[in-house]
Amino acid sequence: MASCAPYFSDLIPERRQTPRDDLLSRLIAAEEQGDRLTEGELLITCNLLFVAGHETTVNLIGNGVLTLLNHPEELAKLRANPTLLPGAVEELLRYDSPVQRTGRMTNTDVELHGRKIAKGSLVVTAIGAANRDPAHFPDPDRFDITRHDNRHIAFGFGIHFCLGAPLARLEGQIAIGALLRRMPGLRLATSTLEWRESSTLRGLKKLPMTF
Repeated sequence: MASCAPYFSDLIPERRQTPRDDLLSRLIAAEEQGDRLTEGELLITCNLLFVAGHETTVNLIGNGVLTLLNHPEELAKLRANPTLLPGAVEELLRYDSPVQRTGRMTNTDVELHGRKIAKGSLVVTAIGAANRDPAHFPDPDRFDITRHDNRHIAFGFGIHFCLGAPLARLEGQIAIGALLRRMPGLRLATSTLEWRESSTLRGLKKLPMTF
């Protein structure tokens, strides 16, 4: 993320001088009750939008392709009926979530299932576990691209719902759909896979395949 800062540091004054029809120009012009984003706030926002919108979608596609290859019956079902792709992407998001956990700070005292959580406490939520909750998902450890009522929280929930969710869904559908359509012989090239060292983001270092 730090390596992106010089790029945006150069781009921000350029867009201040000559605005364009792009997101950065709109962020610079945005105003609420007379206040505008500071230079530091602009840099943080640009880094967040750029990095968060890249790595999580890469993990969705990588994890998703691996999951499909490991479930040949579901893969065959999807190849035979590409209209199932939107639902398949939702199930991939639930089954092997690109973001496994996140944190929230309570802004008031909360009592949850008899346990009191004081205002100002840091609460770590396990998104991956919630998406396999048997109280919410029937047979949660089964990968099913035709699963109905798939209300997963891979993109968060409420006011913190992921800003880029529609784009991530579209990118996942396009990338996975193109791979399956153009490479009918797609298969894993190795049985040994390396995962990134992270307790928050779940993604492969690489996914060797042959076609």
